[in-house]
Amino acid sequence: MSVLEFIILGLALSLEILIVMNSCAKAMPVRLTKGLAESFSIALINALMLLLGIWIGNMLRFTPVNIDPNAPSTNNLLAETDNLVYLGLLILVAVRLLMRSGKKNRRVQPYDISKFGTVALLGIAVGINIFLVGFALGFRIPLQENIWRASIPMVVIMTAFAFLGIMLGRQNKELRARRYTLIAVLLLLAFALKILWE
Repeated sequence: MSVLEFIILGLALSLEILIVMNSCAKAMPVRLTKGLAESFSIALINALMLLLGIWIGNMLRFTPVNIDPNAPSTNNLLAETDNLVYLGLLILVAVRLLMRSGKKNRRVQPYDISKFGTVALLGIAVGINIFLVGFALGFRIPLQENIWRASIPMVVIMTAFAFLGIMLGRQNKELRARRYTLIAVLLLLAFALKILWE
C-alpha cells in the first residue's frame, strides 16, 4: 500500500476524533498546550491500535503473510476468503459509523479531557473502529512492510484533527457531526474498494 492510501485512511478515521474532541472541549476547555499533548496521546494510542489490528489480522489470515494474495500461485479460495473478511470488516465499521450518524442532530457525550487518564480511555474507546480497520487490513497487507507507512500518517493526521477539534470546541464552534461522519464513511468505502481491486 502507498503512503497516499494510508493518508486517505487516516482522514477517514480522524473525522470521528474531531467530533468527539470538539464536544469534550466545549464542555471542559483545556489549555492549548495541554490539548496538543492530549491530541498526540490519542493519536499515538490509535496508531498502536491500528498496528495491533494489522498484526492480529496477519496471524489469522488464510494465506501466508509473505505471499501476495493476488499472486497467481496463491490458492484462489484462500485469497478470496481473505478478501471477503477484509471487505466484511470494513463494511462493519462503515455500518457502525452510519448508525452513529442516524440522528439528524447527533450529540456526543462530553468527557472531562482535563485528565490524561480519561483521554487515554477515550482514545481506546474511539480506537475500536480503528482496531477493526487494522484487523481487516491484516488480511491484505503484511505489517513488517507497512509499519511506518501506516503509523506515521495516522499519528500526524489524527493529532491535527484532534487538536482542531479542541480549538473549535474552546471557541464553542458547532460541528455538523452527521455530515463529517458521512464523509468518513464515503472515504472508508472508497479506500476499501480501491485496495480490494489492486
